[in-house]
Amino acid sequence: MKILFFILCISWSLTAKAQNTSVNIQKLDSLLLLKKNMIKNHDIKSFYTIQLFSGNRKNAENAKTEYDSKDYKYPVTIEYETPNYKVWIGQFRTKLYADKAFNEIKKDYPNALILRPG
Repeated sequence: MKILFFILCISWSLTAKAQNTSVNIQKLDSLLLLKKNMIKNHDIKSFYTIQLFSGNRKNAENAKTEYDSKDYKYPVTIEYETPNYKVWIGQFRTKLYADKAFNEIKKDYPNALILRPG
């Protein structure tokens, strides 16, 4: 009788651990998907960018137009962070990629800088 009780306790314990593990894996999957979507929507800013300009809107638009007239392959955006408009180039996953682009751009934009928003 004691042996049967012992076997039942062990099997119940193993079943509970297996169910707990599958719940943890499901939570982990949902959290990873949430993080991926937040990065995609720029809720989490986990990238590097190159800032060309920071100031008023008119000058930011002029800086963007000037950049667009050149033959750089990196996308440019104007972002608003109180109280300034900022002209940002690219969204680089690593600092190494940002450094590579920065080396191309710094000859035309010596005041540019690499930053990690957020």
